[in-house]
Amino acid sequence: MSMILAATAQPDTTHTFGVELAFFGHTVHLFGSGRHSLNALGTDSFDVAVLDLSLPDIDGFEVARQIRLRSEIPIIMVVESSEDIEDAPTRVASDFAVSPVSARDLDFRVTSLLRTTPAPRTDKRERHGELQIDRRAMTASVGGRQLDLTRTELRVLLEMSGRPGHVYSRDQLLAKVWGESTSAKTRAVDANIQSLRAKIESDSARTHYIKTVRGFGYRFGPVD
Repeated sequence: MSMILAATAQPDTTHTFGVELAFFGHTVHLFGSGRHSLNALGTDSFDVAVLDLSLPDIDGFEVARQIRLRSEIPIIMVVESSEDIEDAPTRVASDFAVSPVSARDLDFRVTSLLRTTPAPRTDKRERHGELQIDRRAMTASVGGRQLDLTRTELRVLLEMSGRPGHVYSRDQLLAKVWGESTSAKTRAVDANIQSLRAKIESDSARTHYIKTVRGFGYRFGPVD
């Protein structure tokens, strides 16, 4: 029926995600940490993600937020209480289920989401002038030259290029790239923007991709 990316470290939920959900005809790839599930996202084509909020390395909200940077698949978040739903970042999940959740309930939610969600684009490569971004492979190149970007630089590029023309304040970029609970300062945004520009712009004095909007922040393009 569908290819599911699932992440949980809880013994009872592991059985629900990895064994019982497969009884309904789904192919489930189960991972015990957020980082392993994110690594798998770049190697397989998944239809939906089912994430436990409580993961041992990074919480489910952060995993969902990073998935959103590179994929359009619907995300079901399994939380402990309704308060977790109220505290969830906006638009980070497509649906929520409160634990304990049954495989039958998850099957219903998965099926409903896939019925109402447009099929994601199979080609994750996008071109902005000479800049090409591959969201599945998590790579970027300019004029055919592969860019050596740090993880943070790449996440800044993925976030901003996903909304060309949108002006991001420094605080917004901190929240979206570094996370809501970050202790990083706005100068970290400026430093990463500067280093990213040095790698993607042919002329740092006349920026082509990432432009400064004085008094507000930064925007990506639109590329001329």
